Amino acid sequence: MDTSADRDLGAICSVTEMAAKLRLSRARFYQLVEMAVFPPPVRLGTRRPFYPADLQEKCLEIRKTGVAFNGLPVLFNRRRKKSRRRSMHGAQYDGLVTALKNMGLEVSGRTVKHAVHVLYPAGLAENQNELLRDLFRYFTKDRQKSVQFL
Repeated sequence: MDTSADRDLGAICSVTEMAAKLRLSRARFYQLVEMAVFPPPVRLGTRRPFYPADLQEKCLEIRKTGVAFNGLPVLFNRRRKKSRRRSMHGAQYDGLVTALKNMGLEVSGRTVKHAVHVLYPAGLAENQNELLRDLFRYFTKDRQKSVQFL
């Protein structure tokens, strides 16, 4: 856990900065201070609490070793990495969406997927050109109905 934030110890830091260095929210950090997992901040003549360099090091050591300020073991959960999950309809129909957009239509993977299921309930057409033509007609049929001939 030796990150640049760990090595960037100043003479003092605020509670918010200490919580950020520990990769915790400020609220969670205060909860852990109340539970004696981390040492309390220093308040010398100011209303704003802070952590001097020695307490910063102690907090970082607690996070790294898992041994709390009160001597008891503590487990810290890691934040889950947000996986960029791409839906199947977006990935499967990307080429069609791009082609239809190049034809001037505003479509998404979801709308193309729906149109394919309406046009081909038994499965996709073998010929990509026929599929593209049918999709274009499907999406422009609403426009054709809305155009009034004078």
